[in-house]
Amino acid sequence: MDLYQDEHIQIKKILKDSPHGMSVTEIARAIDKNKHSVGRYLDILHVSGQVEMRTYGKAKVFSLSSRIPINTMLGFASDLIIVLDREFRIVKINDSFLQLIKKTREEITGKNVLFLPIADPSVEPLIEKIKTSLNSGVFDPNAVIQIDVNHFYRQKIIPTVFDDGAQGMTIILEDISDQKIADRSLLASEERFRLMAENIRDGLIISENGKMVYANRRVEEIFGYPREELILLSPSDLAAPEEKERIESMIAQCGDSRDVPTDLTFWIVRKDGERRFIYNRITAIEHESTLIKYIVITDMTAGREMHDKLENQLGFLQHLIGTFPNPLFYIDVNSLFLGCNEAFATIVGKNSTELAGKIPGDVLSETQARIFMMYNGDLLAKPGIVTYKGSVPFADRSVHEITIQKSSYSYAEGKNTGIIGMIISDHPA
Repeated sequence: MDLYQDEHIQIKKILKDSPHGMSVTEIARAIDKNKHSVGRYLDILHVSGQVEMRTYGKAKVFSLSSRIPINTMLGFASDLIIVLDREFRIVKINDSFLQLIKKTREEITGKNVLFLPIADPSVEPLIEKIKTSLNSGVFDPNAVIQIDVNHFYRQKIIPTVFDDGAQGMTIILEDISDQKIADRSLLASEERFRLMAENIRDGLIISENGKMVYANRRVEEIFGYPREELILLSPSDLAAPEEKERIESMIAQCGDSRDVPTDLTFWIVRKDGERRFIYNRITAIEHESTLIKYIVITDMTAGREMHDKLENQLGFLQHLIGTFPNPLFYIDVNSLFLGCNEAFATIVGKNSTELAGKIPGDVLSETQARIFMMYNGDLLAKPGIVTYKGSVPFADRSVHEITIQKSSYSYAEGKNTGIIGMIISDHPA
């Protein structure tokens, strides 16, 4: 029992009526006690948290503490709370804690928590963790207790002083189950993403505010550099010499903005000196103050090399057609000009650009169109070769008797694609 209970009550009563506080001298005068005794009473009240002290120079001013009664806190708190005295006996416990351990307040109040009998085995890890902390005297503020696969608590042990100045402690078990389950789901999701990202055929780079934070294994295979070296390199460092200026210009224009190209192709030089042609698909997303870029990289070297070979072949064929001495033209299945050589262009007075994509009747004279388009339907219906003669006016107004040979052509699957016509003889009429 508090030996100075009456004096404590008197002091708290006069402080309640003086919200701005009172000095030791003022309190001593009000309760008719000497300053030394009042100072001792105030020390006890201050240590127990019942009064607050403010210092003004050498003067100390005391006022009544604004505290929430512990019973009110226990009743409204969602956490598990148990209050112990210095001998680890249970002084207070809230309903949430009682429901967990399946005990009544009367059964455990005053009992030593170290010897608390718990019948429910699922709760034993919780109580054992509390006992271990109390016995060791080491109170880890981040200690997490797992009861089962879906229930987790964070333990906090707070030194406590009671109204009579006696010391004890308050144990708070914060339910962090939802957070732990969410973290576990996030980790599982991240693991699924990692497995997907590490096994796709394309390279994947993730950057945040211009700094690479992730690169999958395929990126290393494409560029020939380990990830720790790639972090130190920019796209222009990896670009082939003829690409550097274009890539540096693009990077300078984009800066740290979201205005980035969605598609970008260029040649790179791997660490081992091998050239690769890559296709980059870029997505930029702003999240709070972070600009995140997802770059999917496809190695298109084989396709590019094949494309270049076809381009070279096409260039050769176009050169061959252009310099071929006999007039030659070719049309598609819809009787639209696809092209011609210079010799044919001279005859009709139109260049290849003027003819391409046009119906002969729209760009040639009526007689020219009729002669040059003869037997097209027959060749498309029954592929083969046909030779015929006709009298055709040339661009210089002279009329010529010509012999035309036509043949249909098709793609690899055999579908007719168009017709090639060539003048094999020419005699002025």
